[in-house]
Amino acid sequence: MADNKWTKPTNPPPPLFLGEKERDLVKQVNDELLERVIGQAITYLPLSMEYTNFHPLYGEAIEKSFLPPVRVYALVEFDGIGTMTSDYGLDKTYSIVVRFHERRLQEDQNLYVREGDYVQYGSSFFEIVNLTEDRQLFGQVEHLFQIEAQCVRTRKGLIDFQVLSEEVQRAAIANATAMAAPAEDPPAPAPEAPEPYEAAQIVYEASDPDSEVAGVIATPIAEGESINDLFGIAEGTELDLNTMMIFQNGLLQLVTETEGVGDFYLNEDNEIISNGDLAPGTTLVVIFLSAIMSYFGA
Repeated sequence: MADNKWTKPTNPPPPLFLGEKERDLVKQVNDELLERVIGQAITYLPLSMEYTNFHPLYGEAIEKSFLPPVRVYALVEFDGIGTMTSDYGLDKTYSIVVRFHERRLQEDQNLYVREGDYVQYGSSFFEIVNLTEDRQLFGQVEHLFQIEAQCVRTRKGLIDFQVLSEEVQRAAIANATAMAAPAEDPPAPAPEAPEPYEAAQIVYEASDPDSEVAGVIATPIAEGESINDLFGIAEGTELDLNTMMIFQNGLLQLVTETEGVGDFYLNEDNEIISNGDLAPGTTLVVIFLSAIMSYFGA
């Protein structure tokens, strides 16, 4: 009789159909649905905690620095454009809800969604203002698989990125591909679809420590001097005339590779040299057209 006595096991039995293999299967199916079937892609712009100058008391920053953008596939719900009436007139509100696959982001792309980060959807940029994790996998509270982000559209001027049209993006990608190809080989054709590439205009305003106005210089620039330091261009950075524009007092300037020709010229050391004197009070803006193909996560 002693041999037939029932003994309680030390540990409870594992779930019959809700174990690790089943969770991995759900992840794989979700990955394929998001990326190969639905295909809604956004660009995630994480804030750089190291280089952003936060206010020591309030923790806010007017000028923000970003880490390299990451392409993310997610479910995007468009809430529509609403109109609000205030004391100053009409105001348009524009918001979206982005639902991220948590395991895909954290395990495969090493990306963690945070309030205060930004996303690009279409030609607009949105700030993440609220995060919610409300979906349990198989009712297991320790396994949450969805992050829901409430995002509101940012106002112009908060982010100095401009999303270009698809035609311009293709041209930028083709130019970057041709520049990367060996001289003896013919330029590689542009891909049929813009993803996973992205082209954008990156705007840099002149930063003069003696000036109180962004983009306006207070120190005179003599003919033959470099303006690289005004835009924080590191020494040795390769510049390309085909993807660069300089505006002086709002007017597009002629940039060449020959000294004394045009308004500015680019020398062999990748320095932008002024062909004329620049007086204090001059507004300088440099726009770089960049195909940021290598910045996107898998």
